[in-house]
Amino acid sequence: MKYVILGLIQGLTEFLPVSSSGHLVIFQKLLNVPSSIPFDITVHLATLLAVIIYFRRDLIEIIKQFFIGFFKIFRREIGFIEAYNSIEYFRLAWLLLLATVVTAAIGLKFSDFFENLFSSTKAVGFFLILTGILIFIAEAFPKGSKDIGKMSLWDSFVIGLAQAAAIAPGLSRSGATVSASLMRGLNRELAARFSFLLSIPIILGAGIFEMKKIAEVESLWPLLLGAVSAFISGFFAIKIFMSIIQRTSIRAFAYYCFAAGVLVMAFALF
Repeated sequence: MKYVILGLIQGLTEFLPVSSSGHLVIFQKLLNVPSSIPFDITVHLATLLAVIIYFRRDLIEIIKQFFIGFFKIFRREIGFIEAYNSIEYFRLAWLLLLATVVTAAIGLKFSDFFENLFSSTKAVGFFLILTGILIFIAEAFPKGSKDIGKMSLWDSFVIGLAQAAAIAPGLSRSGATVSASLMRGLNRELAARFSFLLSIPIILGAGIFEMKKIAEVESLWPLLLGAVSAFISGFFAIKIFMSIIQRTSIRAFAYYCFAAGVLVMAFALF
């Protein structure tokens, strides 16, 4: 039952801007479940499947238009710059690639630093509060109108930096990337969509890198139970968040992060 609860927590908090890594650290301590890299990887891969299924049409278009763009370039029907500026999903593919490279480069460079933070409950509380601050600031910016055609490489670079910072436990990945997107003037639907699509290569890469640790686990039942609950809750969390961000402010999540961060800090201190 503990692993089902942890899976539910992972699925909900991975896509709502409240930090899945921070909540996993907190609930593992509350449920007296030892931290497990194989379990964390498995539930993250389950939420990855939820993203792939929800955004399958976008992914199909990205793959299709990416190859169409290169085919036209190869046949000299069009130049790379013209393809980048005129083929929407070809452009989106490169924007996602740039943000992914930025995240991966920083994550690898400072991997030891980020790994040490996971042993600190105080760090989780601090970064939860920081997540709330970022959301609050982002919602104070004027409503953006940039679509994919107007989104720049610099926008992608900044969002990649935000995702890299969110490796820290307690700093929400979706909260950081969506906030950065809103600050850069992206429209609200694209801000959320880009954030979710950007999670795919990072989660997939981390999962493949650590896959051998799953094979070393003696019992797969905790992993399977956690994965199923993470997939179900993750899929519905995406639907909920996409609906909320297009209709209204996400400031309520900032207040939640403030409250959760203060409680975690108090728990760590006393």
